Amino acid sequence: IRFLRSYPQAEKLWASETIASFGSYFFTIAPMWYVFARTGSGLATGLVALVSFLPSVVLGPWFGVLADRLSRRRLMTGANLSSAVLAAILAGAVITGFKAIWLVYLIRGLMGVSSTLYDPARAAIFPELVGREDLLTGHALFHSSQHVARLVGSAVGGLVVALVGSGLTMALDAITFAVAAVLVAHIAYKPPTTESAVKPSAWASAMEGWGWLRQKPVLLVMLGIGMVSNIALGPTNVLPPMLIRDTFHADAAALGLFDAAIGLGIVVGGIVIGMLTIRRVGLSMVVALGLETVGLLVISVSPAPGVADLGNFCLGVGLVSANAPGSAMLQTLVPSDLLGRVSSVSVMASGLAVPMTFAVVGLVGDTIGAHRSFGAAALLMAVTVVTAVLVPGIRTFRMPQSSRSADRASVN
Repeated sequence: IRFLRSYPQAEKLWASETIASFGSYFFTIAPMWYVFARTGSGLATGLVALVSFLPSVVLGPWFGVLADRLSRRRLMTGANLSSAVLAAILAGAVITGFKAIWLVYLIRGLMGVSSTLYDPARAAIFPELVGREDLLTGHALFHSSQHVARLVGSAVGGLVVALVGSGLTMALDAITFAVAAVLVAHIAYKPPTTESAVKPSAWASAMEGWGWLRQKPVLLVMLGIGMVSNIALGPTNVLPPMLIRDTFHADAAALGLFDAAIGLGIVVGGIVIGMLTIRRVGLSMVVALGLETVGLLVISVSPAPGVADLGNFCLGVGLVSANAPGSAMLQTLVPSDLLGRVSSVSVMASGLAVPMTFAVVGLVGDTIGAHRSFGAAALLMAVTVVTAVLVPGIRTFRMPQSSRSADRASVN
């Protein structure tokens, strides 16, 4: 509450993203359920999720250029409005009985384009709305709120789909995106001015961001840690049904508790970070990655669902405790006029990790089982811990003491 009162423009962004996150997770259930009901194919259903990630890989660098050239607020507003229109189109098609499955893939892909436009603009505008000394608190709050919205949105979305059908559920998502767009549009924000009136080509501008990033090995290592940790988290997205049903011989209720445990951990971790004043952010991220490793390891040796739930809770605490410092470090170290392009590289790396994970983890689980897959994930996560410890620029990084600290932290 103190944070939101201190930064009223960030409060508008928080309200916008919380509403949009609720609608997104609310919406996600509907097209996947619709496709599975129509096709009975797990592959066809999985493609719904896959197509939404592809735009970040293909378009991320170019949208990062836009985030550094144009009004970030307008880009975010336009992205939310586009998502609202797309959700409304798909809702209308489903309600009126249009039965072509390709339209679901097309709309989900286009909504992925909107998300890819939104993400670098949002990453670039955030440190301009929040004092640098409060970046960590802000990220913890936003991550926690989004995951609460995920828990509530997913649960309510499934119930609403069962009660009123996929079409009306999609229509409700269009409303949440429209509300989010209005809130973002009312953020008082003055775009940074550039001294040069001559702008390089989009390609040259994108390469400028990449060229700057290549000279900052600490940031490259951080991006690598983020990508590897996303891959290590793959079993938590793909293998819970196998773990609960085949390993523990438990029912869907146990699966629900297992999924809820990581969400509870994320909320608790976000609250704890928000209450603390953490300056040694680099060390905090190392500890958080270690906690994720412990969580995965506990799951890998768990003899019963309750122990696995405890591991998933630890994993959730570590997840938000690592993501918030990582985001704060990135936004502190990167100049404002490059933040959109550099952030788009991070988004692209995550976009690459997700399809790799979905493609490989299921096969690995079928081959060695759920327990061993989580054990392999723990070893992979441990690699990120060791890497972060061995890089002084990460381990010793401290946040600025006050918003008056105008100079960016140096990166070796």
